Amino acid sequence: MLQRTKRSAWRRSALLLVAALLAMTVMAGCGNSKKEEPSLTFSGVSEGEVVATYKDGKVTKPEFDKYMAIFGMSQQGYEQILALPQFQQMILEQYVSYKVLASKASEDSLKEAREEADKQLEQYKEYKKSDETLAAKAKEKGISDNDMATFLMITSAAIVHINSQVTEEDEKASFEEMKADFAVSTVRHILVQTMEQDPQTGEVKEVRTSEEALERANEVKAKLDAGGDWDALAKEYSDDPGSKDKGGLYEKQPGGNWVEAFKLAAYEQEIGVIGEPVETEYGYHVMKVEEREVKDFDQLTDTDKEQVKAAAAYKYMEKFMNEEMPKQELEITLPEPEQTEEEGAGNEAGAEEESKDDAADSGAGNTEAGTEEKAAE
Repeated sequence: MLQRTKRSAWRRSALLLVAALLAMTVMAGCGNSKKEEPSLTFSGVSEGEVVATYKDGKVTKPEFDKYMAIFGMSQQGYEQILALPQFQQMILEQYVSYKVLASKASEDSLKEAREEADKQLEQYKEYKKSDETLAAKAKEKGISDNDMATFLMITSAAIVHINSQVTEEDEKASFEEMKADFAVSTVRHILVQTMEQDPQTGEVKEVRTSEEALERANEVKAKLDAGGDWDALAKEYSDDPGSKDKGGLYEKQPGGNWVEAFKLAAYEQEIGVIGEPVETEYGYHVMKVEEREVKDFDQLTDTDKEQVKAAAAYKYMEKFMNEEMPKQELEITLPEPEQTEEEGAGNEAGAEEESKDDAADSGAGNTEAGTEEKAAE
């Protein structure tokens, strides 16, 4: 199955939301045991080298080490890059932004955040009971249940505060921008790939040039326009394993399951007409939309509305990062790690590559959508 395009690990504002939402959802659950009052401050970390100062406070190295230890344990996909200076600086910026957001939360928001953090903590404790590896890692890193409660409280308070600013008008405005995500379409397509990703290693390699792929896609379209059979042509030409053996068909799927260009074509292309080849990060798609149902706001499910609210909240987070955080006059003084000349050259090359990725991402805008077909995975 075609995979979602990997985006840069250094997208700060996106990671701010992703990390917090992961912390709130991965550990979310219900518990009936005795509740603990989560705090917004880690205990026993007020003394030590200061690694960040900002208008409303400071962060010591012991405090940041505690946050990093929990972050690394709860976001295991980042463990290999936690030692990179660029990543540590980004995570420290993230931590300060959470602290500032949490400090702005109202009493009602803090109450909601405490309830949420308590539920997450209970679920975390249950995980530890059933997962010896998790328990051993927490012990190794010196992470107490109170430390985890603080981590969860800070992230919960930040997200609850941001969510509290979202109005119904904001949600409706976001929905208008996201209508294509919720439109349910039945689509036939034939994919002519330019790039292919190894599902095991994640390595991406070129299958054919863009020019070659477009020429092949136009050949397919000409045969379909002449009355060619979708089943036969999909088997012969399509590089999409999820649909090539069923005439390129994806039935009644929401647009949010597809990458941006494919999603927009499914939403905008005239029904029953074979359109011009559509280019995505995978190659060129020859498409025909057979059916399409466009939803109104009041037809959304509760899950859909949460997605819309999250999109609206993201705008408030971006506004906070762009307008409010600069006023904090954040200064980071993380110690420089010792490294060899070879390591330094490698890090510089990696940072340069990430910088190029960021520039490309910024130019492309918010265009990530999803896999070609999540439901078929």
